[in-house]
Amino acid sequence: MAGPRGFRVTGIRTTMDATVAKPMHPELIGTIAPDPRRNTMATYLTFATRMAGPLQDLTERRPRLSIDAYPLERLLLLRCFGQVEHLEDATEIRNSGRELLYHARVRDEGTLLLEGGGDEADIIASLAEQNAHLLPPIRWQRGEALVSLVLENGADSQSLLAQFPEARLVSKRQAASTARRGSALSSPLFLPRLTEKQARALLAAHDAGYYEFPRKATTEEVSLSLGIARSTFEQHLNRAEHHVVRALLPMVRMRAGREGDEALEVYSRFSRELGLYVHLEVLGDRVAAVRLARKAPTESAGSDHPYLARILEHIRTGRGDLTDIPLHLEVAPFEREVLEFLRTIPPGQVITYGEIARRLGRPGASRAVGTACARNPAVIVIPCHRVVPKAGGLGEYSSEGGPETKRKLLQREGAPIAADRPPGRERPKARSTRTRPASAHA
Repeated sequence: MAGPRGFRVTGIRTTMDATVAKPMHPELIGTIAPDPRRNTMATYLTFATRMAGPLQDLTERRPRLSIDAYPLERLLLLRCFGQVEHLEDATEIRNSGRELLYHARVRDEGTLLLEGGGDEADIIASLAEQNAHLLPPIRWQRGEALVSLVLENGADSQSLLAQFPEARLVSKRQAASTARRGSALSSPLFLPRLTEKQARALLAAHDAGYYEFPRKATTEEVSLSLGIARSTFEQHLNRAEHHVVRALLPMVRMRAGREGDEALEVYSRFSRELGLYVHLEVLGDRVAAVRLARKAPTESAGSDHPYLARILEHIRTGRGDLTDIPLHLEVAPFEREVLEFLRTIPPGQVITYGEIARRLGRPGASRAVGTACARNPAVIVIPCHRVVPKAGGLGEYSSEGGPETKRKLLQREGAPIAADRPPGRERPKARSTRTRPASAHA
């Protein structure tokens, strides 16, 4: 979008679409940090504007598409939601004058990394000269851009708005804080799903030296400093690490020299044994996801793939070793430990969440193990259905079909299945999923 000095901004933030996760409050996300030498009044300003350009054209043509853009000097990261099918091939992207370095899609979310331009860095610098600092992401939706700025003392909001065509004020408020020049460019916000509790856990671990080598603190020590249970802290920390790792993968792939045009292919076939479709997502020669669903995908590369055939045969017979199927996992380190351990559990056997935590050297992390199971990206291939609660019964199963699907899988494998409520023992009281998100274990 055109701006001061004829620069172009190509992305935006908004809360217009309730289906898209909202970024954390600006005061919690680290883009703005207090300067001990200064104590000024900051103003948070959000405005909408319409400017000709590829993202305006693209979001007008796809009304259910929302694009969050994060400028990184000469790079531009686009996180796209909704109508993302074949987004990398869109005329607006191909003719944007930028090289497409990386693209990926998981269901209705897509990620694009573009190189070229540099206009965003210029306009951020221009705004900073006027004591205004961009709060990424910038969002485009339905041909309109929403931009959020932090204004320091002396910044003229009317003058700033006048520099953007058809600008209209959306919100304006004040808070005691200070913005650092260039902070928006050096600390882009990749993490719209990061919660305040997760962010606090990650910061506390970092400040305590948990990520230094050798480590200067344990998770137990950090949790004590926060005054919360170790298992609760580890749950928040693991999820925060998951968000950070996923956010940085596009940059990591560039450093690793991976080809940017590696395509994600989806295969699907119906399983009579489960009464569900098995969706296989393959990236190159590695499995990126295995999901169960009641409907076939809207787009598919077909129903014939060697990995999919083996998965369906295993579901049908309960036999066959799937441990040699290579995986592409975008998960946090502890989740990876758990998922790799799950692949060592033979068919026909079960294990408890607590036992897995103990064998991984984290005896107090059974809830974190449950969270990792619930987030399992490749069910069946990573057999989280072989994990059961210590109290007895099957427990929950986060994939389609719930515990009944879990029961069918274990029965096919010949695993000993205890009654849902062991004799002489009370059934555990149900807990609200709103307060215990890890309860829907896979």
